Amino acid sequence: MSRPSAKKSAVAIPVTRAPGGELRVLVGRRRSRFLGGFFAFPGGATEPEDGDPETDEDGCLRQTAARELREETGLNVEATALLDAGRRVTPPFFPRRFDTLMYVAVVDHEVEPTPETTEMEDLHWDSPAEVYRRWGDLEIRVAPPLIPMLHDLAEIRDEPYDAIAARLRATNDRMEAGNGPRIEFVPDVLMVPMDTVTLPPATTTNCYLVGSREFAILDPGGRGAEVDRLLVHVKERVAEGGTPVAVVLTHHHGDHTGGVAAVARALDVPVIAHETTWRLWGGDGLPAEARRTFADGDVLELNGGERLRALFTPGHAAGHLAFLEERRGSLFAGDLVSGLSTILVDSGPGALDEFLASLERIRDCGARTLFPAHGPPMISPERDVQRVLDHRREREDKIVAALEDGAQPLDTV
Repeated sequence: MSRPSAKKSAVAIPVTRAPGGELRVLVGRRRSRFLGGFFAFPGGATEPEDGDPETDEDGCLRQTAARELREETGLNVEATALLDAGRRVTPPFFPRRFDTLMYVAVVDHEVEPTPETTEMEDLHWDSPAEVYRRWGDLEIRVAPPLIPMLHDLAEIRDEPYDAIAARLRATNDRMEAGNGPRIEFVPDVLMVPMDTVTLPPATTTNCYLVGSREFAILDPGGRGAEVDRLLVHVKERVAEGGTPVAVVLTHHHGDHTGGVAAVARALDVPVIAHETTWRLWGGDGLPAEARRTFADGDVLELNGGERLRALFTPGHAAGHLAFLEERRGSLFAGDLVSGLSTILVDSGPGALDEFLASLERIRDCGARTLFPAHGPPMISPERDVQRVLDHRREREDKIVAALEDGAQPLDTV
């Protein structure tokens, strides 16, 4: 399955200095389908008026950044005055992807935004440290590419603007290096999409590193080089003061279990799964002392204050567990929902009823962010899961209606 191509786009990072010299940035909350509800810098895809990105990428995308800045904020900065701040490419788990050039847009003072469009709301100047703090306290959502840049900008004191752009460029280049970017939608949840043999349109399975000081590795489904790449992310977390304590498994399917045993052996940590998952998967040769069985309601307590509570949620697979991190309300839903497509239901008797009951359970569990195994996170879990339930019940009603009309060809049903 090929991955969706990445459309050329550009982002302008408006910066200025307050009278006391403090660095300030202009941010706003996006209203678009892509990362709607997340705070971001102004930006968007190329338009024909910007030029041809194939023949003059930098010239075209400078025009894109300057145009988007003008349309979304009312600020006018010449395209030639923009400072190169690197490139970021949307990870493959998104259904829409962008190949984005970043530019620092220097503004003389905190000009009041006067947008020409309604693409962004709550536009305001703020210190990078304050935006980063509000994200860390879950007061706002921030697009993941901004997080490392905000961290950099918060540390800057007296550097000239060209040095600021160079620092951001180095950070963005590092994020795009071989092991993949650091993807954080909420604090202390690192998302690592792993290439797996899975069902289209997905091409990856999301693995998660969950926890601040102690952390668990959830659903490492890749194999071989993908395990090596994941372990680099783990080592980076260890260098930051973290300690891996367990591999956590939602269910037995191969795109979730592919790297479980290899990761557990490499880190000398146990694997946590439901007893039915152990029976169906087999454990890939893990010894008995490395196997821990979790049932509904069991909790993995991490010494940073996080609590991962198991929710028995069968239907897609017998033995399926979702995990709710109770401190910040992060729900790791496995294959109950997808940000890309419809989920298959197990073929066993009663599986559909179990699946619908499991969806109702996660809808009502109080989660603030839902992290699926495939596709991007969902920031309105109750609403989004209800949509899945409505869709499933609508399909069921149509099938029942077709059968009540008498014998029908299979493709009609």
